[in-house]
Amino acid sequence: MNLIASRPVRAQTFNLRARGFSLIELLVAMAVLAALAIISFRGLSSILEAETRVQSETRRWNDIAAVMAHIGRDLSQAAARPARDGVGQWVAAMLLAKPRPGSPEELVITRLGDGEDATALSGPRRVGYRLNGKTLEYLVWPAADSAPYALPAVYPMLEDLTELNFRALDEFGSWASVWPGDRLIGVLPRAVEAQFVLADGKRVSRLFLLR
Repeated sequence: MNLIASRPVRAQTFNLRARGFSLIELLVAMAVLAALAIISFRGLSSILEAETRVQSETRRWNDIAAVMAHIGRDLSQAAARPARDGVGQWVAAMLLAKPRPGSPEELVITRLGDGEDATALSGPRRVGYRLNGKTLEYLVWPAADSAPYALPAVYPMLEDLTELNFRALDEFGSWASVWPGDRLIGVLPRAVEAQFVLADGKRVSRLFLLR
């Protein structure tokens, strides 16, 4: 009789195990899955945002490095040759000055050749750099000696700059923010330092040796 009485209990236990999840258990499981999905999405979103910032910063610093290299190529081919302006006056081989109070600093040089692969046998060319608003611009004149009313071609190079500073190292080891000053117009400095101030306040500087 003990065996017969125990059969219904076993059947009832089996039915409880086989009936599946209750509604409350399903809701709890769905809530846990939803929480995990939200956490995963936020983590993925943070990773993607960080990757975007890193890529943007990388492109920015690559652009800055390219501009610095461009300035270096121009200065490496700087020629100690004065040039004639549009009215026939002689101007210095290298000009570094603030033409007017509050205006951006400018660097203008006579360099050999027309392009990056120019050689010493190429004709001289007058080029320059200036800050227009927050944009660094590259100036290229048709020739070293300008025709009357000749204007340079202007190419934007780098944006979001708040300052552009150049200074020159003279033969006595002193830095000058104006060149040539009282020196001969055919004299080049020993070195030139270029400094950018970015929109976020970071300063980037590079020293270029000329002789």
